[in-house]
Amino acid sequence: MAYYKIAQQVFAEEAAALTNVSERLDASFDQLVEQAAEIFGRIIFIGTGKSQLVAEKIAASLSSIGNASFAVDAGTAYHGDLGRIAADDLVLFVSNSGETQEVLQALFALQQIFHDQLQTVALTGNTESTLAQNCSLVFDLGVSEEVDLTKMAPTASTTAVLAFGDALMVALEKQKSFSRREFAKYHPGGSIGKMLLQRVKHVMHTKVPYVNQDTPINDVIYTISDYGIGLTLVRENETGKIIGIVTDGDIRKKFLQVASVKKSVAADYMTEGFVSIDQNQRNQAAWQLMASHNISNLIVIDDKKDVVGVVTIHEVL
Repeated sequence: MAYYKIAQQVFAEEAAALTNVSERLDASFDQLVEQAAEIFGRIIFIGTGKSQLVAEKIAASLSSIGNASFAVDAGTAYHGDLGRIAADDLVLFVSNSGETQEVLQALFALQQIFHDQLQTVALTGNTESTLAQNCSLVFDLGVSEEVDLTKMAPTASTTAVLAFGDALMVALEKQKSFSRREFAKYHPGGSIGKMLLQRVKHVMHTKVPYVNQDTPINDVIYTISDYGIGLTLVRENETGKIIGIVTDGDIRKKFLQVASVKKSVAADYMTEGFVSIDQNQRNQAAWQLMASHNISNLIVIDDKKDVVGVVTIHEVL
């Protein structure tokens, strides 16, 4: 059986559902963005079951752009976690039916605590529901039907909530002109922080291999292997000036072109000159420079143009 056909159908049906939901968005969404941008408190999501899992993802996305956010399970909220919520928070309740008992209990309890001070938003598939009737702002995220075989499992409905959360995040990014540099501030770890925040000097190899022009090829290969960065710099015999580079790729490419391999030396495989980068440049600049030259390493220099290290594509990604 061609199960990929089923997958394609699921994608198509969920895409159609998202289109329908998007067409129902109006100026109320602008109001939500303004509220989210102006609040002194946090953006809090309350749901249960699958809705709660989706809410966790949305909250994490908003936090990643500097909008303090978290999700509370409706069940635990009603048993003590309501204390995590303050009057200056913006609270979004997630329930497709709008009649989920735990969600309604949390809503009514919060209204009893804060009265009209708390800003509440309903993300629901039923605008006539109890939840919708008791929140100050309502978004109709309803889908005509779920896409699983039983038409009961949360599929298109949870995808709609997830897409709504993504839309809110992007709108907030636009509202505050959020930049890649700011994004990196909240992602100092992993490849994002490494690429956008760290400088070349933080990741470069400081032990740099050197050979002379007349160094026998066997010794060149040993030197490259010993340092483990795939290259060696080549010095001029008389002056010691750096005049080129030999990479393991250069040796493979030119091996058959050399008349006598046993008598060959570094100069026979050397590429004159080299591509360099200042040690204070960020890793992103190093990656872009490598990509533009179709190479996988750079020679690192300081303010005096002296060689201080080598950086490879593995260190900057």
